[in-house]
Amino acid sequence: MTTEAVGRLAPTPSGELHLGNTVAFTACWLSARKAGGTVLLRIEDVDRSRARRHIEDDQKRDLEWLGLTWDEETPPQRHRDYGAWLGALPDTYVCACTRRTITEGGGNHPLECRTRGSTVGAVRYALPDRVVRFGDRVHGPRAVRPLEFGDPVLRRKDGVFTYNLAVVADDIADGVTEVVRGADLLDFTAVQVELWQAFGATPPTWLHAPLVRGPDGRKLSKSHGALGIAALRESGVDRRAIHRVVLGWLGIEGDDLEAAAQAFEPSAIRTAPIDLPEDWRSALDLR
Repeated sequence: MTTEAVGRLAPTPSGELHLGNTVAFTACWLSARKAGGTVLLRIEDVDRSRARRHIEDDQKRDLEWLGLTWDEETPPQRHRDYGAWLGALPDTYVCACTRRTITEGGGNHPLECRTRGSTVGAVRYALPDRVVRFGDRVHGPRAVRPLEFGDPVLRRKDGVFTYNLAVVADDIADGVTEVVRGADLLDFTAVQVELWQAFGATPPTWLHAPLVRGPDGRKLSKSHGALGIAALRESGVDRRAIHRVVLGWLGIEGDDLEAAAQAFEPSAIRTAPIDLPEDWRSALDLR
């Protein structure tokens, strides 16, 4: 029996889409389309203090302009209840540690917190102390000890559920079979594999697209306004020029998304970060 490929575009509406987002979203779209699968759109706004509805609308408009269409929009995180998911997860505990105490302790969350019996604070998941092995479709086999990241927070002290829980619960509920995202989350995948398995679910496949860094050496964000998709569009850049650049970073020549879907091959994607120079517009030939 075969399982249909299900990928998802999952923007967080806290900042405009930029070239860095576009790399991962394009890789997601190409992977699902090549497999004849489904592309979902899910708005990841679990932290409502950061989410903005007008940005959500802008992001959808940018994705449509780029041709990164979806087959179905699933409920946004603001309409989902994660309480039952948290209740079904074993090995959770309440942590009263503050950022200050963790910083003063060298930046690592103390494992003895698991047995303190705190009743007020954040809820964490007690990770097993073992090496997790998983495969990435670009970077190959990985072996990571997830406990090096510390026990993940699932619900903050203020009651807000976190990305750590929401993204796994959503992917399981939505039937996602392949996760495509930026390489900055490559090794953190081991933590999410543990959560998938704790829920008794089979983890998806993983593909981590190259990270794009601005001329300042930092990962692209909303602070790099000129590299935003809306800013590029409004300045007269043809979307085919954006496709040509992004597809090139994914190891594909040309500017046609449909043709690129057939040529898509994860092993051709570069593993190194993409560092944009000061004269990035000329270097990328964005016109």
